[in-house]
Formats: sequence, structure tokens, C-alpha cells
Amino acid sequence: MSTSPVRSIVALLIATALALPASAAGLNISLKHGSAHEQDLQKQLERLTAAHDLSTWIQTDKIVVDEKTIPHSHPVLTLHTRHFNDDGALVSTFIHEQMHWWLSKHPRQTRQALREIRKRYPALPVGYPDGADSLAASQEHLLVIFLELDGVERVLGKAEHDRLLTFWSSDHYKKLYDIVARDREQIGAILRKHQLML
Repeated sequence: MSTSPVRSIVALLIATALALPASAAGLNISLKHGSAHEQDLQKQLERLTAAHDLSTWIQTDKIVVDEKTIPHSHPVLTLHTRHFNDDGALVSTFIHEQMHWWLSKHPRQTRQALREIRKRYPALPVGYPDGADSLAASQEHLLVIFLELDGVERVLGKAEHDRLLTFWSSDHYKKLYDIVARDREQIGAILRKHQLML
């Protein structure tokens, strides 16, 4: 019994897609400058997304690698090359920026959660290295950081969660990471109440 050429081509395409790493099949990664560092970061991210199931945390598939900027989520999720030698820090940064997208995709729940955050934390550090650019951004980052650290623990384990929490607490958003670590139960309860847990 012969197989039609169309069926053979479809079967080959399906087999090829299944054999691709998750990143190659699911992420659209572009390089801002095409430098060696950016290429290395792209390979690292592809390797990590193939090795770990990050599908729960991927909210946008468009990624730019730009060695000359700091990571940011919008309008396009952008990563720098700083963590090309630290897999955990790259996963953590990737999840962090994806969580901004998660919150933006759930505006009603996010507004409700932020109302509670504002009541509980009416004053927070603002400005580098302890806080974000504004009070509102610092308040939102309490939610983002909680979701980031939860994702890191679920993907990479408790030991890597603890290592990265220590690292970020001495790097940037320092006080915000400290607050999330201290008030983990309370912030988690707010996220669960408003159905923002992944």
C-alpha cells in the first residue's frame, strides 16, 4: 500500500516539529546587534527552555536580546546578556519579565490585587537599587517578584530559589525582594484571592 506524497510531507513536518526543542518551536528570538554575546545568550535561552518546561510562565513568545539595555517586558520582552554564564539568573529574569505580561493580560484581577497591595504597602522604596522607578511600579513589582520566585522554585528547585533570592536582594529591587521574602504568605494570599497564581 503506497502513501500519498502529501501524507508523507505532513508526517515529516509533524515529526520535525516534535523533535524541535520547545524554544525553537515556541519562541521567536531576535538579536538587536547580532553580537557573539547575544548569540550566546540566544543559545543559552534555547537550551534552558528545551531542558525545563517553562510553558506555564511564557506569556509572550517574542523575545529580543539586546546587550546594551536592561531587561524589560514591554513593548517587546527584552533580555540583556549579563547572565550568559548563570542559567538560574537567566531563567529568573525571563520569568520576571514574562510575569509583567501575565499581569497585563489580566487587568481586572491585577487592579484588584494592587488595591490590596497599596493598602498594605502605602510606602515602598523607589529608585535603584532598592525599588522600582515609581511607587506604583514598586507596588506592582511585589506581585511580579512573588510570581518570579514561585516560578523559579517550581522550575529549578528550592536551593536555586534561595540562591537567587540572596543574589537579587543584593543586586536590584533589593528591598522589594526582601519584602516578598518576609511577607511571602500575605502576598501569595492576595495573588490567590484574585486568581493570579499560575
